[in-house]
Amino acid sequence: MKINYILTHPIQYQAPLIRFLHKSGINLKVLYRSNLSSKKYFDKEFNRNISWGTNLLSGYNYKFLNYIGSNKVNFLFPLTTDFINKVLDDNVEIIWVHGIKNWYNICIIILAKIFNKKVFVRDEVTHFSKKRNFLNKFVNFLFYNLIDYFVDIYLAIGSQNKKYYLDHNINPKKIVMVPYVVDNNFFYKKNKNNSKSIKFTYLFAAKLIKKKGAILLLEAVKILQKNITFTKNSNFLITGDGYLKNSLKEYSKKNNLNNVKFIPFQNQKQISKIYQKADVFVIPSLIEPWGLAVNEAMAAENAIISSTMVGSSFDLVFNGLNGFKFKSGCSKDLAKKILLIYQNKRKIKKYKTNSVKIISKWNFDLCLKGFQKGIKKVKN
Repeated sequence: MKINYILTHPIQYQAPLIRFLHKSGINLKVLYRSNLSSKKYFDKEFNRNISWGTNLLSGYNYKFLNYIGSNKVNFLFPLTTDFINKVLDDNVEIIWVHGIKNWYNICIIILAKIFNKKVFVRDEVTHFSKKRNFLNKFVNFLFYNLIDYFVDIYLAIGSQNKKYYLDHNINPKKIVMVPYVVDNNFFYKKNKNNSKSIKFTYLFAAKLIKKKGAILLLEAVKILQKNITFTKNSNFLITGDGYLKNSLKEYSKKNNLNNVKFIPFQNQKQISKIYQKADVFVIPSLIEPWGLAVNEAMAAENAIISSTMVGSSFDLVFNGLNGFKFKSGCSKDLAKKILLIYQNKRKIKKYKTNSVKIISKWNFDLCLKGFQKGIKKVKN
């Protein structure tokens, strides 16, 4: 079946899966609304110009849609002009959209039904992906019960995403697992030297914005300053850029966090090398629908310390097996888990090995099987 996949712009996490699906025989064309990220561009949250250091457009079929107005990517833009002749092509049988609650994709979903196309939806939504009051929850429930008429298949990215659909009255027969994955081989380094450093290395890699929780990590490091032996024998790498960078540096300096080092934004090739030098990856996000950095770090053989508000932690992080979870927003509990891993250094090799074993099953083949299952369902 011929499929059009609608995306706002080329995305570094999407390109490897798209290539794999194309190579595996899925008749797929990606329609981009903007070319913004295909070259160096300014990212507001990183607060700098960035380049992902990899070709996001190779190895699959794609087309940039025509638009009017600004070439920005936000709630309103870009304003695509060729709905009918490109998106809803007569030969296309399946329309696949990423994201369900934005005006453009809602229009596509409804038009696809009118034009007798099948609709696949992939979205990150979970019960904790956004703070919602009672009214928000009620409106969401109504929304999904209305939009469900127009959607044929929901491609769930993980267990919490699937649970959200089920709790909003979506028929389980319409849900297939097409999980969030990365190219595990890209991040894995064979024969990784686990005794490479005398000091124990913890890594944070994300945008330096409030919801990513970098300040929680620094607060935890401050708490652990009382443990002189730990402080002397540990390193904390804070990798990324964002509007909080200067204030985080000031906090670190003010509290004499001498075992903390700040590293600027790193592209995909650069960050893979940093993952490989780390022992433990820490993701303290306050809200994180998934957190693909967890996949990357696990593929690079890192133990994981994750906030309980990270979607991927429900599927990939298991206490005492490949790391630990800590209570979201609690720097004391985070400090406790950081020290717990350090005090169990004899088990760290086991944690790392288990990370690789777990993530090796969370791969492109699993996505392909789910996608093929969805195609089979709409054929029948």
